[in-house]
Amino acid sequence: MIRTLSEDKEKAFFEQHSKIVHGALKKLNVNWKHADYDDFVQQGLLKLVEAYETFPEDLEQEEFLYQFTGFAYTKVRWHMLDLLRKQKRKWDCEMPWPEELESNQPDTQLPFEQAYQEMDLLKEMLPLLTKNEQAYLLDAVVNQLSVTEIAEKQGVSRKTVYQWKKRVSEKLNHFLLVLKN
Repeated sequence: MIRTLSEDKEKAFFEQHSKIVHGALKKLNVNWKHADYDDFVQQGLLKLVEAYETFPEDLEQEEFLYQFTGFAYTKVRWHMLDLLRKQKRKWDCEMPWPEELESNQPDTQLPFEQAYQEMDLLKEMLPLLTKNEQAYLLDAVVNQLSVTEIAEKQGVSRKTVYQWKKRVSEKLNHFLLVLKN
């Protein structure tokens, strides 16, 4: 049975059941200080409405209200777990912005504005790459190391560095159009 949450019942529904979302987040150790807390709450409320729409029993009957609470809590909690896993996977694949770049001042040979534009472009490129590809790009572009130096620094073969170089060029090919303009 699929039901829809009407506007006249919406306020009462959220007043009664929004605590399910906050309880699920609390159980997963996501508190209000978390950077994405509000986003998680919104996602949880959406999943709560989905649980309402897909609950197989009639919610007008008092006896099914308790069952709905458990059903909704499980749906919301599993969804939050999925979101947290996706976020962790994304963070694991991204390399943090290197501290040495934070303190780097732009080259005095380049105009001030151009140097910062290049740094912004680099910040856009890094999230598209794996950790190894990010390390290659930083070593090749920022530190201006040769393939041999990068291989020694990363503890890999030159062939591996060439593979990284190929993958970086494939992934960042669309930036070539931006740079030409």
